[in-house]
Amino acid sequence: MGTLIISDLHLGSLSGSDVLRHADLRAPLLEAVADADRVVLLGDVLELRHGPPRNAMAAARPFFEDLGRALGERELVMVAGNHDHALVEP
Repeated sequence: MGTLIISDLHLGSLSGSDVLRHADLRAPLLEAVADADRVVLLGDVLELRHGPPRNAMAAARPFFEDLGRALGERELVMVAGNHDHALVEP
């Protein structure tokens, strides 16, 4: 397939709008990952602006674990956006 680009997941959103925290809703995305050589998470993967970062990280962990299993040794690129820029700040 090449590169699969995914953006604006906002994992850890207080509103619960981050649907990928639910395993059954992650399944179709993870199936698409199986055909990709590389996955790019293009900004606002985590929602770090509306609560403690630990809460967003806890909500995102199952997604990242599933994504890691689906990717195996293939490449993952994560680009920070304005809602998760703290990931790359000193």
